[in-house]
Amino acid sequence: MFEDLKLNRATREVYRGEGVIELTVKEFDLLEYLLEHPRQLITRDPILEKVWGYDYMGDSNIIEVYIRYLRLKLEVNSEKRLIQTVRGVGYVLRD
Repeated sequence: MFEDLKLNRATREVYRGEGVIELTVKEFDLLEYLLEHPRQLITRDPILEKVWGYDYMGDSNIIEVYIRYLRLKLEVNSEKRLIQTVRGVGYVLRD
């Protein structure tokens, strides 16, 4: 749990306040990884390795794409942004 964001690993459900948020497998995995490291700056390499696998050979901008997907779903009712970008470095989950 972080702020009003709750993640249930057993059911793979995500809640923001009272609402349920539908996520794809990769969106869930990315959010889960961020929630495991709240308020910690995470660079791109660990995210790629943990979420996409050490042998991922695709474009590294996949992270930005999925961060955008998560933000759209987590902020649908103008909720406060929790996933912050640290330009040129990585991402941090903070209030």
